Amino acid sequence: MELILIKENSPEWEYMWNWLADHPINYSLTEPTLAFNEGQGWMYMGSFRQGKRVIHEFRHRNHPKAEGLVDLKLAASPDFNEDSILPKK
Repeated sequence: MELILIKENSPEWEYMWNWLADHPINYSLTEPTLAFNEGQGWMYMGSFRQGKRVIHEFRHRNHPKAEGLVDLKLAASPDFNEDSILPKK
């Protein structure tokens, strides 16, 4: 498994955050991609590549609806490509 990071403002970045905004746990929140609660909000934890499969992961340490830790994972978009990956330094 390889850790990768997605470039901000890339099509994949937009896809991930739109998915998060539309996730049922964020339904009815005024700022679903933030979901601030007691100083905590959604964090992009990174993406993982295993073979040709890429998984993105988000974490919230104190989601206002769950009242605690929430980890969400999603598969990369059908349009995912290598141009979306932030180069390693």
